Amino acid sequence: MANITAKMVGDLRKSTGSPMMDCKKALTEADGDMDVAIKILREKGMAKAAKRIGNETKEGRIFCQVSEDSKTASMLQMTCETEPVTNTEKFIEFGEKVSGIIFNDEAAKLESEEMVEELTEIRAKLGENISVMNHTRIAGDKVAYYIHSNKKVGVVLDLEIEDNTKAADKKINELAKNLTLQIASLAPRSISEADLDPEFVKGELDLIKSMLKEDPKNKNKPENILEMIVQGRKGKILADVCLLEQEYVKDKMPVKELIASVEKEVGTKIVVKKFVRYQIG
Repeated sequence: MANITAKMVGDLRKSTGSPMMDCKKALTEADGDMDVAIKILREKGMAKAAKRIGNETKEGRIFCQVSEDSKTASMLQMTCETEPVTNTEKFIEFGEKVSGIIFNDEAAKLESEEMVEELTEIRAKLGENISVMNHTRIAGDKVAYYIHSNKKVGVVLDLEIEDNTKAADKKINELAKNLTLQIASLAPRSISEADLDPEFVKGELDLIKSMLKEDPKNKNKPENILEMIVQGRKGKILADVCLLEQEYVKDKMPVKELIASVEKEVGTKIVVKKFVRYQIG
């Protein structure tokens, strides 16, 4: 039986990231053979990782990348079970690797045997279920992103600039940044009413109508009057959930007026083509 020294245990822990007791047990089982011990830890780690796959992942981190010319951006939402894991070197390194794959438009690689195996290894080493929840990549005239300081809210934005030669204008850069902050803060559901789910609007209006009918003050009001009141509330709904209708967080004006003011200053039409917002927790 080989003599298992503290140095051997330390070396194995350093190379595998496994707990000290697990390393000692693996070395004992392997009779001091480092390679065999690594294989044992790997196999046991895979088994532990498989058991954790069904565990709920409520914590995590948002990763974003943007090209130097601000024409391509990507965002990744990667989750885990507990807050401390989100700040570990292994979690962040793996997240940045996956983020790079998304940014390079190679999302199909995430289904490869190599990446599935690497994800399983990360789960085994960190002792938690790790999930690549959502990811997106956008390309356009002007893209921008924002990640909140807690790394749990992220936004990517795509602006269409009619005169593309002005896409790098300082005012447009500032607008793009402010719009990502707006989206992060107020979480709009759509850009405008045109791309808002009609079923969502109907559900909100039906709820308002139901509440009005339950109010004793409206007991004798005709149906058409109640309907007029309901429709009058529609503007408030749109102002809450449509980006262009929302009040700008930094000033008392709708976002659409903010965009119009920048269009006038820069001398070109600006259209919000797309935005994606991820939030953890």
